[in-house]
Amino acid sequence: MTPGAGDLPRQKPQLPSAPADGPAVTSDMAAAPASRVDRRSAQVYDFRRPNRFSREHVRALQIVNETFARQFSTVLSSTLRVVCQANVISVGQITYDEYVGRVPNPSLLAVLSFDPLPGAGVFQLPMGVVMTVVDRLLGGPGGQQQPIRPLSEIESGLVRDVVQRVVHELTYAFESLSAVRASVVNLESDAQFMQLAPPSEPVIVSSLEVRIGDHLATSTLCLPFATLQPVLDAIGTRSAARGTGGNGEVAARAVEAAMQDVAVDVAVAFRPVELTSRELLALAVGDLLPLRHPVTDPLTVAVDGVAAAYAVPGSHGQRLACQVVSHDPRNR
Repeated sequence: MTPGAGDLPRQKPQLPSAPADGPAVTSDMAAAPASRVDRRSAQVYDFRRPNRFSREHVRALQIVNETFARQFSTVLSSTLRVVCQANVISVGQITYDEYVGRVPNPSLLAVLSFDPLPGAGVFQLPMGVVMTVVDRLLGGPGGQQQPIRPLSEIESGLVRDVVQRVVHELTYAFESLSAVRASVVNLESDAQFMQLAPPSEPVIVSSLEVRIGDHLATSTLCLPFATLQPVLDAIGTRSAARGTGGNGEVAARAVEAAMQDVAVDVAVAFRPVELTSRELLALAVGDLLPLRHPVTDPLTVAVDGVAAAYAVPGSHGQRLACQVVSHDPRNR
């Protein structure tokens, strides 16, 4: 069928020609940058393993691990008499099966209990670091060339005491979240023999960079979701209370109660003396500076320069003392 007089033949749109000194621009090349941006911004999400830890949970656990790392450094430094450091590298969620697959074999694996929380956790130390600790405890230099093997019975006894002291610091680190008592249940060397959680159970793994002298290694702390769930639920409850403002009065009373035990410096002073610059520069050793404080006026009891009360001077036995005569600084 031929087109009619009013019909126009369809034509393919013509792309503008490329300049003579440059390559031709095609539709694939024009779309390439957008596709690269999309690939960079997209994140893989596995619906079979949903993320059970919110950003607030991870942040709270980050604070716990930073506190534990500082205490870890202190315990190692005081025990080994050498400069030791522990820093948090990362805090993230994986499955228990993935964690077991990443743990070197052999390693020192301390199975932990967090009474009254259910379940158990794992504190892992590389065997090179453990052997360095044993070497220094026995008077050696703790060099980097250490044997990688399971511990003997005597070595296990030495290391267990150190690990127990380190793990005890988790009790202090968790105080900001919940009252727990961390302790070592037993020591293992092969992660394959530990069945602390189902393979698909999500766990929070904290990686710590441990430096003992010149020896550097990475330690891990694994806490299953079932163990942390009561603590995480409490975090969500406190967050909701802060959002509604229902917990404001309780927090205010707690702060007020804590402030009652804060130590302050108290001074009992005469009235200030006013001098001119000429009189101040003319002072010399042996000069008398009149205080001009009337005998009948009480002294000022000041806290950090602020008048809190007034008192009259006296003595208590062989010591100087003062008796408060007014709690209101305005009543002099």
